[in-house]
Amino acid sequence: MEFKTNYRQNVRYELMLGREATEALAHYPVAYLPIGCLERHGDHLPMGLDVIKAHKICCIAAQTLGGIVYPPHFYSGIHEMTPEQMKRNTAEWGNLYTNATAKATLMDLISQMEIGGVKVLVLYSGHYARAQVDMIKVIADEVNARGGIVVLPLTEPYILKGDHAGFSETSLMLYLDKSLVDMTRISTVNYRDHGWTEANTPEKASHAEGEAEIEKILAHLQKEAERCLKEARERGRG
Repeated sequence: MEFKTNYRQNVRYELMLGREATEALAHYPVAYLPIGCLERHGDHLPMGLDVIKAHKICCIAAQTLGGIVYPPHFYSGIHEMTPEQMKRNTAEWGNLYTNATAKATLMDLISQMEIGGVKVLVLYSGHYARAQVDMIKVIADEVNARGGIVVLPLTEPYILKGDHAGFSETSLMLYLDKSLVDMTRISTVNYRDHGWTEANTPEKASHAEGEAEIEKILAHLQKEAERCLKEARERGRG
């Protein structure tokens, strides 16, 4: 499937003028909330990679399919860590929020978005940790069970193989913003910390692979957004 992006269309909520967001939602009531974690991704990718790529992907999706993108939330990515582990690991691997705070914050945001006219929210996490995947599924289940806004939880491993700063994520960033990638900083310690193998080494990453992955994500998003919109409309008639 070929997607043509209209880069002149402003989809970022914080940059919209006056009633642009309201008008956009009235036309296509789908919004995206990019979330993730601040943590080390090798030494060749930025600390905020999870959210940076999620935000850029959501913007491409909104420009291609419709809808608006809320400002990215860098503090909602979580790991299952004890308070003691968080104290030791915050600088490179840990949370800045506790799990409970992250979930409560996202639930508040979703409630306010619903008041603002959002019918379908794509809760897009660029962070793949099991605790994170479970959290956004729990949030979606709780919100969807009460009716009203429909939440679609999404992470790239739902669609792609995914990895941590390896072949997949590096390819995505080479396509989305290669200025944020410095392949010369990769070292042997990165292989030990991240568990890269010959199959997912970041040195094999490419712009072309990143583009192919984006096309897969957009195809999946288009199908799922339409499904959720249909569900939201049926709820509205109920």
